[in-house]
Amino acid sequence: MPLSRFVLSGLLLALAGCSNSSAPSGTTPKAAVSTDMQTKLQKELSPLFTGTIQRQGEQALFTPCGSKQQWQLLVDDNFWQQWQQLGSPQSLQASLSGHLAAGDSRGAPFRLEADQVSHITTEKTLCQNTNENYLLKAGSDQPFWSLVLDGQQASLTTPNGVDSYQLDEVSHPAEQPLQLALRNTNGKKATLSLQPGYCKEGANPHWLGYSVTLQLDDGQTLSGCGEQGQSLTQQQPAHDWSGHDEAQKADVSLTLESNYQAKLVYTREVGPEVTYDGVWQPQKDQTIRVMFNQRMGMDTNESIPFHWNSDTLSADYRELDAGKAYFDKPLVLKAKISGDTGAIATGAANLASSNGTVVVAPPATSETPAGENSFAQNETVITGASAANATSAAVSTNTASAQPPATNSTSPAMASFSAGMLQASTQPDTAIEQALRNFLQSSGSQATGTQYRYVKADLNGDGAVDALVQMNWCDKSGCVWLVLQGKDGQFQQVGRLEGFSGGVMVAPSAHNGWYDLLVASTEQTNTFLTLEHDGNSYPTRPVANNQQPDPNSLLELRFAGDNWLTLP
Repeated sequence: MPLSRFVLSGLLLALAGCSNSSAPSGTTPKAAVSTDMQTKLQKELSPLFTGTIQRQGEQALFTPCGSKQQWQLLVDDNFWQQWQQLGSPQSLQASLSGHLAAGDSRGAPFRLEADQVSHITTEKTLCQNTNENYLLKAGSDQPFWSLVLDGQQASLTTPNGVDSYQLDEVSHPAEQPLQLALRNTNGKKATLSLQPGYCKEGANPHWLGYSVTLQLDDGQTLSGCGEQGQSLTQQQPAHDWSGHDEAQKADVSLTLESNYQAKLVYTREVGPEVTYDGVWQPQKDQTIRVMFNQRMGMDTNESIPFHWNSDTLSADYRELDAGKAYFDKPLVLKAKISGDTGAIATGAANLASSNGTVVVAPPATSETPAGENSFAQNETVITGASAANATSAAVSTNTASAQPPATNSTSPAMASFSAGMLQASTQPDTAIEQALRNFLQSSGSQATGTQYRYVKADLNGDGAVDALVQMNWCDKSGCVWLVLQGKDGQFQQVGRLEGFSGGVMVAPSAHNGWYDLLVASTEQTNTFLTLEHDGNSYPTRPVANNQQPDPNSLLELRFAGDNWLTLP
């Protein structure tokens, strides 16, 4: 399995995605400990930058994904050794943690000082794979295993199945690897050690930034490679901010892009609009530093340190060529509110995280990978098959999934399809619970106590995660299922299915912008029933399907066992 399939999917999705569901009596101290562990782990990490690196003589330039800005890159000599081992290409893509600094003179490009390289590759995949959201991910192919840490929850996948763990302790002794202690609900323990250093498996064009060791309490030791990533539950500031500067008689707007670009605009009552362009980055003391090297297209060197408190940014002064200029009154900006949902517009961070076995997909504006089939997208990559069969099947679908789904002429462009398998989540999701409450209340049904389980997947190829929810309303003909469409971190019920039970297959074929759904027939062996979207919704009940699809070309949504969730 190429390392591009195994981006270390979850080091931490940090603070924002914790579930708000009710906790059983006596669990508050444990939750507090988990939150402390999240904070402690987050302090071990620096902001992650992803983009393209070009070497020009003795200098290196870094271009963030989705940006035309070029920053000077400072990185250690070991990086260039790996560059040479990759064939000294003209450019490569990289994810690395570090911090930004102003250039050496007014208007000079910003300087990115790298602390730790997470992933480098000669393939143009990292900027395409911005929908892979995790804070740490680790794993190997020999033997196959993967560990994804999402918030305080971790999911360990091996050929024997999937096990859920919780982050129990974070330690980083001097001159020693970072160590994460994990514990599952049965009291089993595991320890993940992450040693910085370039790590590579096989003859693939990828180097990851950590050598990892996973020690299980049964004495088993697993080794592999790992990397840091971005996480939807990692607390991030909102995208759009606004306020008023009374001294300058101007409305102020600030835009913070996910690739750390920034734009500040003063719209004055009298006079021209003044625009500043630059970058931003979070600090570890709950501040955000915004730096500018362009003012109205002219060179400058300014910065504003904002104190960040949830939906408020406030600043007492700005720095002009390293000197402080205090505002007459603190500059206070408020996060803009989405008109559709009333939620703070936080970009990717506004999406709810399941904190379960499924890694959440990005907002619809993110570009999805072409045929990338990684266990960042699917923590439960394979179960029930041998490790060898699992790996070969996943690799075989990599090529097939690179092709876009077949759609009719009225269907919009859809993101690339990825085959594999997703397991029903074992953790509640507040956004899904709210959608279920809305549905149940509109039908006059009781919400509290209702049992359900769900799998998140992009069902309409728009890059935003949707959900298929199995309700615990079953009889001899099957169960009731709800189709929830995701947008901006919220879900809306758009379909109701019934008359079948078990797993659901998502096919790469599509009708009216939605992938076809397949379910196994209970009346005829090796026969599938299909649900094709008619432009408004899926049909309530499936119909016979004469084609026999290749199982390796499908995305299986698996609902099994008794792991039902209950609405509080």
